[in-house]
Amino acid sequence: MQAKWLAEAIKGMGANMVFAGVQASNDLDGQIGPMIAAYLDMPYIGGVSSVEANGDSATVNKEFAGGAGAKYSVSMLLVAGVQAAPKPPRYAPVSKVRQVAQSATVEKVAPSGDAGSGLTFKKMAPPVVTGHAEMIEGSSKEVAKKIVELLKSKGLA
Repeated sequence: MQAKWLAEAIKGMGANMVFAGVQASNDLDGQIGPMIAAYLDMPYIGGVSSVEANGDSATVNKEFAGGAGAKYSVSMLLVAGVQAAPKPPRYAPVSKVRQVAQSATVEKVAPSGDAGSGLTFKKMAPPVVTGHAEMIEGSSKEVAKKIVELLKSKGLA
């Protein structure tokens, strides 16, 4: 739902490029960037290490597993999932942060649309304890036949 709210807020800003992370803090599988791109009907490139804007286009460097990379030339309407940077980040001095904090204003954007997640809760119960596991032995064909019979007996096939 956060992606939908963020997309609604971004839509009114007229952004040409949106930056997002590529990893969630809890599972290394961040989906906010691709979901924002879908809601905004913009292309998404993840694993981005650098972006060079030039008019209505940009050159994007994308990282792949094993240290491989690629360079893409893309139109400026883009959501980029930032993986890393070629250089360590530079941090603003605390005195400058305080100076900006005293004069800056933050626009609060209320979430719009449905506040639900789109999921429906059906039922929750502890797992059923059966007390045992059955080891199936035999040739691969015999084991497969027994598994199919078991699934059918449980109404699953």
